[in-house]
Amino acid sequence: MANVLTLGGGEYESYPEFTDIDFDGDYDLFIGNFWGLVHHWENIGTPQEPEFQFVTDSLDLIDVPGYSKLSFIDLDSDDDFDLFIGNYYGTIWYYENVGTSQVYNLFLETEQFGGIDVGQNASPCLVDINSDGDYDLFIGNKNGNIWYYENTGTPDSCDFTYMTDYFDSIDVGDYASPEFADVDGDGDYDLFVGRDPDYPINGPGDVYFYENVGNAQQYSFEFVTTDYLGIDESIYTVTDLVDIDADGDYDLFIGEKYNGIIWYYRNDGDSANYDFTYVTDNFAGIDVGYYSSPEFADIDGDCDYDLFVGREPDWAAQTPGDVFFYENIGTPQQADFQLVTTNYLSIDEGHLTHMDWIDIDADGDEDMFTACGDELQFYRNVGTNETPSLIRETSNYQNIVVYGISPFFCDIDADGDYDLFSGEGVLGGPSPGLHLFINRGTPEEADFILYSDNLVPGTYHVIIYPTLADIDADEDFDLFLCDQGGSYFHFENTGTIYNPNFVWRSDNWQGIDPVQIQRWSRFWDIDEDGDLDLFFNGDENVAFYRNTGTPDSAVMTLETPYGITGLNYSVTTGIWGFDIVDIDADGDGDFFGGNTNGGALFFRNVTGQNEVGPKRPDILFPKLDFSIGPNPANPVTWISFTLPSPQEATLAVYNILGAKVTTLTSGIQPPGTHNYLWNAAEYSSGVYIIRLDAREFEATDRVVVLK
Repeated sequence: MANVLTLGGGEYESYPEFTDIDFDGDYDLFIGNFWGLVHHWENIGTPQEPEFQFVTDSLDLIDVPGYSKLSFIDLDSDDDFDLFIGNYYGTIWYYENVGTSQVYNLFLETEQFGGIDVGQNASPCLVDINSDGDYDLFIGNKNGNIWYYENTGTPDSCDFTYMTDYFDSIDVGDYASPEFADVDGDGDYDLFVGRDPDYPINGPGDVYFYENVGNAQQYSFEFVTTDYLGIDESIYTVTDLVDIDADGDYDLFIGEKYNGIIWYYRNDGDSANYDFTYVTDNFAGIDVGYYSSPEFADIDGDCDYDLFVGREPDWAAQTPGDVFFYENIGTPQQADFQLVTTNYLSIDEGHLTHMDWIDIDADGDEDMFTACGDELQFYRNVGTNETPSLIRETSNYQNIVVYGISPFFCDIDADGDYDLFSGEGVLGGPSPGLHLFINRGTPEEADFILYSDNLVPGTYHVIIYPTLADIDADEDFDLFLCDQGGSYFHFENTGTIYNPNFVWRSDNWQGIDPVQIQRWSRFWDIDEDGDLDLFFNGDENVAFYRNTGTPDSAVMTLETPYGITGLNYSVTTGIWGFDIVDIDADGDGDFFGGNTNGGALFFRNVTGQNEVGPKRPDILFPKLDFSIGPNPANPVTWISFTLPSPQEATLAVYNILGAKVTTLTSGIQPPGTHNYLWNAAEYSSGVYIIRLDAREFEATDRVVVLK
């Protein structure tokens, strides 16, 4: 074997799973772990000589709430692999592969497949146990038992029926992790069950083996040993069997708990007479942290097995990630795994994600910033305003570092680009300070310079979270701060849109107590009555304060303490920071929430009605001022207009018959005031029409040309 994967230790509880995810004829490797993440190694070798290449430690940005135990299977008979992931809370996340056998695209269908809940530490495995042509579902749990759901549907339309939570009276003590394979070549599936050694009264981390002495249609499991092959690594044993070297028999892989590595036993026998030989306790050098759970699949259809590795969800001591993906760039005979990505299925910023959406590059679509720890992660939108596509560019945007960073972008000096406010977290020291970074660049190319690390000095508790909004309709931004102690501070901007001056008005604005909900707030005119309403995140929903006052005199009334319809979410994920943005340019506000596991929740507004007003005014400008002067032109005139946000805009001149004679500008325009000169020297005297077409409005006016 060219590459036996020999990374250093340090991960925690590895759950290996092999599958030919890319259909290239060899097995790729996936490893789940304690942190809820999945690592992926692609097999770039051959079926006989695998060579694993690391792909990612966070497969498609998957981040399940703990103990990511993987199982790849073609559930819907569409010739590609779908993915099941068991988690700490006893449920199963299901990702349908909406791509192809060669180019996978895993889409999260549900976080509780079939409504199944086995209590704690779900470990799924799917196999056609009765040879009826469809996959049945087996789930190990913390109690050491196996739940069995028979598939009474069809190969392309499953219907799982609960049969028992004590399959074949099997009880391995704690944390059962089942795996089926025909290890003796008699045409039926035998059963291996790994277990956790945390409870010494029940023995160490052995592999239990049950031989199927029945047949392919009617199973009958006979207990053989609690110490299969003498394997005892004092680990949380999670097994996967796969023919990694394409010699016609199953080889054995075991995920480890405390080091997050993979043990490899090569089968030197044949399909009917197994003979396992220990090769390494550090397969392919893979180390995913804790509770590694490997799964092999040919995800790209190149006939070799690629590797995915799940792990436990990300905490502060761990690097961000969830599903590691290693592509097999070898062959079915010679695997060669290469790391592709550490974040395979979803956004994962580690723990307690904050986010803010703005068009930082003035290209007409919203980009995303997320905060985790002390730094800003930046995702550029390389799609369109209607169809966003986010690419993560950096995990340390412009080297900005603020302890416990909580970002809010707005144009505080009305120069047409976004500036950055950030709260700070302080433990056991002075009060946290509000940081302001002024953008000295352009709307297209931001360049942030620290202006102040304590913009509004005060006595704040532990951490502060800023929000800015024009709450009194005087066309400048006012400032609101939440802290850990339950205060909601209001600072009125008594300056101008160009030169702000924040004056303290209250530390209990409108009698709002953020401790009773959460500390992250956003203003938005959700009912389109011309004033700003207020939203706070909660543990399981979003609290809504309707502004029953006026645009210049707010009166906030708590209307939905138990959440807005459709914006409920699991207490196991929670919402930490959130933002409201019209991400699909359909005229209403969509909701993004960063969760406590470091991922992101997205709620699309599908009402079909313009129920939400324009996005919060990140950049404040005077009302639209479309003007022409001098008029008449002799022969020169200036056209001036103001845009409130980045957008497509075209300014053109037409003759009195409606024929276009010239275009003065066309394309993405940054927010702010724009001035264009039209020299009519080459045109005849008469009346002309100047027309501005923008995303949010249009304007026309006449100009008379005299010579």
